[in-house]
Amino acid sequence: MTNRRCNFAIASILTIGAIYGTTAQAATCEYLVNSEWNTGFTATIKIKNDGNSAINGWQVGWEYTDGSRMTNSWNANVTGTNPYTATNLGWNGNISVGQSAEFGFQGTKGSTGANAQIPTVTGSVCGGGGTPTNHAPVAAAQATPTTGNAPLAVSFSASGSTDADGDALTYSWSFGDGTTGAGVTAAHTYSAAGDYTAVVTVSDGSLTDTASVNIAVTTETGNTPPNAVISSDVRGGKAPVVVAFDASGSSDADNDPLTYSWVFGDGSTGTGPTPSHLFSDPGSYVVTVTVSDGQDSDQASTTITVTDGSSGAARVDNPFRDAVWYVNPEWSAKAAAEPGGASIADINTAVWMDRIAAIEGTSTAMGLRDHLNEALVQGANMFMFVVYDLPNRDCNALASNGELLIAEGGMARYKAEYIDPIAEIVSDPAYQNIRIVAIIEIDSLPNLVTNLDVPACQEANGDDGYREGITYALNALAPIDNVYAYVDAAHSGWLGWDSNFGPAVDLIAGVVTGTDEGWSSIAGFITNTANYTPTVEAYLTNPNLNVGGQPVRSSNFYEWNSYFDEKSYAQEFRNKMIAKGAPSTIGMLIDTGRNGWGGTGRPGSVSSSSDLNTYVNDSRIDRRYHRGNWCNQSGGIGYKPWADPYPGVDAFVWVKPPGESDGVADPDFEQDPDDPAKQHDPMCNPASNNTDNPNVGTGALADAPHAGRWFSKGFQVLLENAYPPLDQPAGPPAQ
Repeated sequence: MTNRRCNFAIASILTIGAIYGTTAQAATCEYLVNSEWNTGFTATIKIKNDGNSAINGWQVGWEYTDGSRMTNSWNANVTGTNPYTATNLGWNGNISVGQSAEFGFQGTKGSTGANAQIPTVTGSVCGGGGTPTNHAPVAAAQATPTTGNAPLAVSFSASGSTDADGDALTYSWSFGDGTTGAGVTAAHTYSAAGDYTAVVTVSDGSLTDTASVNIAVTTETGNTPPNAVISSDVRGGKAPVVVAFDASGSSDADNDPLTYSWVFGDGSTGTGPTPSHLFSDPGSYVVTVTVSDGQDSDQASTTITVTDGSSGAARVDNPFRDAVWYVNPEWSAKAAAEPGGASIADINTAVWMDRIAAIEGTSTAMGLRDHLNEALVQGANMFMFVVYDLPNRDCNALASNGELLIAEGGMARYKAEYIDPIAEIVSDPAYQNIRIVAIIEIDSLPNLVTNLDVPACQEANGDDGYREGITYALNALAPIDNVYAYVDAAHSGWLGWDSNFGPAVDLIAGVVTGTDEGWSSIAGFITNTANYTPTVEAYLTNPNLNVGGQPVRSSNFYEWNSYFDEKSYAQEFRNKMIAKGAPSTIGMLIDTGRNGWGGTGRPGSVSSSSDLNTYVNDSRIDRRYHRGNWCNQSGGIGYKPWADPYPGVDAFVWVKPPGESDGVADPDFEQDPDDPAKQHDPMCNPASNNTDNPNVGTGALADAPHAGRWFSKGFQVLLENAYPPLDQPAGPPAQ
């Protein structure tokens, strides 16, 4: 749950560069600095074919020696963490004689105020540069046997993998059935029949390559079972509703003819690959198709939610208004046990469904149904929970890595084992009088705007990626009248630059309008979830105010971002969505649980300095070293949850429960037993520097546990730095 790359746009002020090449080589490779400012730069590498024949595919490399780092790229596949290697995309790999290809990137400088470095561009296509600093390894995978009856024991080897630089290699395996392994050789037993793709990822510590091998596991008869696939034209609606089903995408490796039998969950059955069925009564129905090849079979299921428009609480414009807000007893008990924590222990916080097991709950933790039942006991009619388990979750971070991976069939599990059970629970008529607010997949779509240089985000940008998962979630929840979905919109310090804001609005609006019910599938958007950006920068209200001859937004802290706080960002985000076609009733939420920034460091007035950076640093509420610092900051409890705080803002909310860690501080961490995929992110290390701006520290608190775990020290800091003071009741803020 984090802010990742903080990219920004600035007018080009100069173009300087260096060309490397002679008349003998295939191409000249030119490094151009397009624009630069105190802390960063944008640059382009241009490859011009000066040879006598077309270039079919290219690879170039470069390395910074002054501490500069690349943060974002476009028009090339860029790997490495300095040195960097870039290869062509599918459309720009062929360069005819006399023609050019180019790609661009953005970066941070090694020293504030220094001139942007112009490194040497190397590559076999360039003259005078030789080969790139580092070659990616070449992965190879073998398996013995590749076919057989279940249970089938298979030995894997990647010993044929090579690395041109002679680097030491590491090997990680995904066996295709949800299990993994490591080592140049591995062994695995497939217990069930099916077709599996085992993938090995080979790394030289900087670059990676993958190779795969297919394993066909059959039954004792030697037959390969079919693979069942199910879809429907809608996920439900108001009774009566006709739903068209489709299992024609099912397949059989032996090309056997298939038969289809259906159970619709309401006592009715059907046959054929594409039946339609009328659901007459409200309810949640699990529809199952059994696909048979005559010997073996496979099943697939989906959940259809049918509602009665006349039953339950009426749909409202703002689910937080005039409501009794649920208090999570688990969080409340932890808060009350802390010194001073009782002052906020009776406040609503969101319940996080951050893994499949969280839905059912455990012997020590309440599940989703447990919380909803508790809401009934409390007499609460507003319950807020977080949908947070996309495959490749939080693709540009390590602290909040999830249990599902796209490469391991995670999207199918996300739909069947995560979203469908959630939809089934929240559609239970027992909860129809509760306004159920669903916060949809934090840190997902914003990563597809700014972080496509990260391989996991590139993967999430394609098939089985974030768009598909969020669309499926919204389609599953939209038919349930008392569910109100709010989609993540990051925060001002992430998407506030013009170069990010417009593409983010286009992307997110496109996903929403691509759902079954379009704009009606959501109640609005949420900003600042799990982040620390102030709700209002009280003393910095005009980003274009001139101080020392420069606009405030050009300061080192704001880096030309025009949005200093969440109020201005949220209201403008809403305006842009309305311009895209969203209804005027669309609402915004702002997470204020940790953005109060009180305490002794809070300024009490605007600075009188004529130096721009001094003026900003003395005036700003946000006390972070850098707006990109997101992990366990020394923030403070902010505004208490409240409905209708500003025009267009449905509520202040505490989505990230105060006291829960953002990520583990210790690089030598012990694995989280519940979420073993979570790792250490350098941004959570108090001894490290910001990964995008090495000139500043992370500002992270020491001794923090894994993300989501209780962090007593962090909770105490939030209490100490609360603003407004904790003894003030919730209520409308100063405008």
